[in-house]
Amino acid sequence: MAKLQSDNLTLEIKFSRFENDWIAYEISFLWKDKTIINDEILKKGIRRKYGTFLANDFEKDYLIETIRRVLDTNKPEYWEPVEPDAIIAIYPEIIFPFLNHWIPVDEKEHKEQDVLELSEDEKQYITNEVFTVIAFIDRYEFEDCKSYSSEGIALHLIVTREDLEKFVSDLKKEYDSL
Repeated sequence: MAKLQSDNLTLEIKFSRFENDWIAYEISFLWKDKTIINDEILKKGIRRKYGTFLANDFEKDYLIETIRRVLDTNKPEYWEPVEPDAIIAIYPEIIFPFLNHWIPVDEKEHKEQDVLELSEDEKQYITNEVFTVIAFIDRYEFEDCKSYSSEGIALHLIVTREDLEKFVSDLKKEYDSL
């Protein structure tokens, strides 16, 4: 399993099986290593770990190459498996996409005086190359939902390049062991 963590929030992804050309992912949203999802409201009768969501890709994993492409190009990208249970979007050097009052984080854009006025948390984002990672889960994963809707819940993390590189490395190790 691979974990991408920002403070106490964690996105955990595990390759759970590879059968009949389908790759199954278990995706967990955690707070202090405990699931934040109430398992009682997820679909029943599906092989998965408590509080996890499932996603499937066909023939090969595309998540690893998507993350590597973002790291190589520094351009936003997203992964959506063949069955759209999940979407993982990655935005380099942006703290929160689509909001005008957040600007791309670039140390060169800040004057020395501006940096002195920032909080310690804000300084961290200027001195480290950051990536916003949004993991979206379609409501189809919840009980009584009969089709995909492009509506659901999401976990929003802000991580460093080092964090994202370790995450993709851990995913690759696990994938290679399937």
